[in-house]
Amino acid sequence: MQKFELTPEIEAELIKQIKAGSDDALENLFHYYQPLVNNVKCKYYVRGYDSQDWQQDALIECYQAVMAYESSKGRFGSYFKKRLDNHAKTLIRRDQAYRRKTLTQSITFETAIKNGLTPLNQQFSADSKIPMSEYFAELIPKLSDLEKLSLLISIGTLQQEEVIKKFQIEQMTIIRARSRLIQKMRKTLFK
Repeated sequence: MQKFELTPEIEAELIKQIKAGSDDALENLFHYYQPLVNNVKCKYYVRGYDSQDWQQDALIECYQAVMAYESSKGRFGSYFKKRLDNHAKTLIRRDQAYRRKTLTQSITFETAIKNGLTPLNQQFSADSKIPMSEYFAELIPKLSDLEKLSLLISIGTLQQEEVIKKFQIEQMTIIRARSRLIQKMRKTLFK
């Protein structure tokens, strides 16, 4: 591998040679962009990826970038960097995909037993012991007429504009009533 200063003319010639099938030209071009590869490698962490994996993926991306590159797309270095960044983000997305989270956070059954963990044989439920209707039965007598209207607006039974027009009240009055309603609901539910 020879040392050289990469000028736009040399870069264009290397790209032309790579498209013609020259492995040496690919190696020379990749060597020049090694600092860019190192930068991307340091910028992103992919679990299970070592330096050789990054080098191999970057070399493949470099080759694919050359094959897809057209001078109208701007400078090759910028194009290659963007492709390499996108590839790293794809690797991270794949690693952190929701459906794979259980694989990254799971342990084997043997390890669980070795660590003293036992499987749960009972089911848990977070159901309320008091039905919501009882909460509302306790809450409704405590509400003023405006607060009841505010409750009906909140649950979507009435439209706010309709209430303002029909009862000739201001919007701020309804907002204050809603605030009082929320306070009374909290007191009733969390007593």
